[in-house]
Formats: sequence, C-alpha cells, structure tokens
Amino acid sequence: MCYDLWQKPRIFNPATRQLLTLPPAFNPNTTKGTVSYYFRHDPITDQCKVVCSVGVRLTDTQEVRSHHHVFVLKPGGGGSWRKAYRLPPPDFIPHIAARGGVCINGVIYYLGWTAADNCMLVSFHIRSHDFKMIQVPLAEELPPPAKMKNVCLVEYGGKVTVVDQTNLRDKGRLDLWSLEDAANQKWSSKRLVVKPSQLDFVRNTEFVVRGTSRNGKVFLIPTDLVSPFQILCYDLQSNHMIKMDIKGVPDHWFSKDKSTVEVMLMDHSETLMSLMNT
Repeated sequence: MCYDLWQKPRIFNPATRQLLTLPPAFNPNTTKGTVSYYFRHDPITDQCKVVCSVGVRLTDTQEVRSHHHVFVLKPGGGGSWRKAYRLPPPDFIPHIAARGGVCINGVIYYLGWTAADNCMLVSFHIRSHDFKMIQVPLAEELPPPAKMKNVCLVEYGGKVTVVDQTNLRDKGRLDLWSLEDAANQKWSSKRLVVKPSQLDFVRNTEFVVRGTSRNGKVFLIPTDLVSPFQILCYDLQSNHMIKMDIKGVPDHWFSKDKSTVEVMLMDHSETLMSLMNT
C-alpha cells in the first residue's frame, strides 16, 4: 500500500512489515496544489513504481496546471524521481488528480478534473510510461468539490469503473460507468437502486466508497467517523447490501484531527516482495 504522511510518500508491505519512505517528489515548501501518489509493482520487470501528480488551479485565471513524476524503486531501496514525459502527450489536459486509483493489467487509472470541470479518466502504463485521457460520461454534472466527494474508481468485472454516488443518500441510487474500449472511448452504464428494505442504511448516514473486491463488492465508509461505526458492503452483482459493525477502535483516534483517520478495505493478496535488500 502507498500513502503519504507529512508530505512524504511511503510504501508499506503488510506481509513483510517493511516500511519505505521515499523522498518527496517536489519541495513541499514551494509547491502548491493537490498532490496525489499512485503505486504499483510490475511483475514483468520486478520493479516498484510510484506516480506523483501535482495539480493546481490558479486563483486569478482559474487555469489548471499539472505536472507528473515517476519514481522507480531500485534494489537496495534507492531510486530517484524523474519527469513522466518530456513533452505532454497529444491528448493530455492539465488536471487536478483525485485521491484513490486502481491498477488493471499493468495500467494505473485515476480520475482528474480539468479547468472546464470535466471529469477525465487518466491512465498511466507502468512499463511504457504512456499517459492517456478519456472523458467520463457522468449521468449528472455537478460543480467541484461535490465531484471529488461523490465519484470514485473501482475494478468491476475486470474493468475500470467509475462509481457515481451523488444520488445514493437521497434516491438510493448508484450509477456505474465501465470502460469497455479505451481506444474508441466506449463506455457501458449501469444503474443500481438500493432495495426498499435497505434504504435506511444509506439515508441516515453519509458514506463514501473506500474499497472494492474482485468479486464485485464495494465498501462504503461513513464520512464522519466516530467509534463505533458501521461499514456497508454493497454487492453490485446481486444488488444486496449488508452492514458491518466496527467496534473497539480506540477513542483517542477520533478525539483529535479526524482527517488523520482513514479507512480502506481491499482484497487480501499476500506477497513477500521485498521493498529493499537487507
């Protein structure tokens, strides 16, 4: 797993208990904007790569600027940041990246928002370092920051899928957009409506998607975390939802800055990959 703490990216392997702190991609004292990191291990080249995206919206002109770097982890824990490209790709649009991404078949996907407030699917090929962008056909257009909060990426049926939960709380509805053909920018859509007997699950609490599983389940976490809390497990195939009670979390985790507490759920995938030679 990859996360950032005190403006430094960190990689942690739960199986080996190894924690590796990378140098920041940019000077945190001079770089302004939204910084997002995306991590993946390439089994073909046996390399760990971290992609850093920095996007900023200029206050006076509302212009969006972005730049991107890649870190290739070398044996022994070394490595350095380098620019992801010399010249921007032909279809590249400066964007502000949203946190949270998925990797499918050697490609990292994440969502980005342009100066025109368009939602774009950004893809980064791990080995070739190619960037591509595809506009996402959302069912409804909402101004930021509502988009950042209500839209996320998951892997669904082996495809990168955009989940729009804008209408989950009021209408009990989820809209899914799956990328069927990246070359021709073809999407398929699916609308799920929560069963009437389970509407109270989503109407009383505001949730966000914070994880997915390979068998088509997404996990929704309350935006306002207090102990104890409940997690919703939504099966996209059967359109069935269950509640899970989370108890025993120390109260002091929530007593200070709640922004430091974040919950993610994912499939268990044991790996003994070493982050560095010891």
